[in-house]
Amino acid sequence: MDLVQILQPSAAGLTLAAAAIIAGAPLFASGMRAVRLRKQFSQLQRFALAELPGGFAHVRGWVALESPLFSPLSATPCAGFQLEVKAEGLSLHRGVDERRTFRLEDGTASALVDAQRGRWLVSATCEREIRADQPVSEGLAALLGRVPEALWWRRAGGTLVLVERALNAGSECHVVGSIRPRAAARTTVEWARTGTDDIRSVAVRSGVPETDLWIGPDDHLDFLLVSDQPPGEEDLRVPHRRAAGVLVGPALSLGGMLYLASVADYLRSLGRF
Repeated sequence: MDLVQILQPSAAGLTLAAAAIIAGAPLFASGMRAVRLRKQFSQLQRFALAELPGGFAHVRGWVALESPLFSPLSATPCAGFQLEVKAEGLSLHRGVDERRTFRLEDGTASALVDAQRGRWLVSATCEREIRADQPVSEGLAALLGRVPEALWWRRAGGTLVLVERALNAGSECHVVGSIRPRAAARTTVEWARTGTDDIRSVAVRSGVPETDLWIGPDDHLDFLLVSDQPPGEEDLRVPHRRAAGVLVGPALSLGGMLYLASVADYLRSLGRF
């Protein structure tokens, strides 16, 4: 096909050119974050909370709860959990997450971890099989309600396999993310519904100690890792396809603009522009 014919204006071509221009910017931004993150991984250092580190770093401590939450199977106080839902005889493997902001403490200082976003790597804490005729608690039923396939499978007489991965209070925790100083936390008392039927609510302790640091993802890197094990190299790796956005994004935008420019030139030659 002749290049002139390809560059002639068409509704499809104009739509694709506009889409390429629009998609180029977020691809480039994502690629730049990936490049910056790869550089930060190569320079990553582990600090103690007492050193009051800043910037992108790896810290270790123990989990202390800011608000009450109980794991759905073991009914243990935790900062967050993932409930994996699998079905025997059905290709079903879904996860239901519940996370809360928590404090990381090491006895000398503490940090508030904004765990709503980011990646969690947490070991399995409980596993249970649920038969179709086996009753479940109200809290567990609400979690299963987020997986319509699981409800359908139970109604069909199937058995579910549930795997709980919870970051329990008092457990060791490693956090990799952006760290900055934070003002002292205020003393509060809150009440909230838990995820189990046998414990409905619990008060947050008053007299919360001062929180020295804040840890979470930021707009510059947009990365947070929370793990109950020291992170390995495979956990701190940036896929090449993400970094490729640095080249692909501008190429898409440039291609779209060149197409629009060629269309404008073509219309000008016909005296329509």
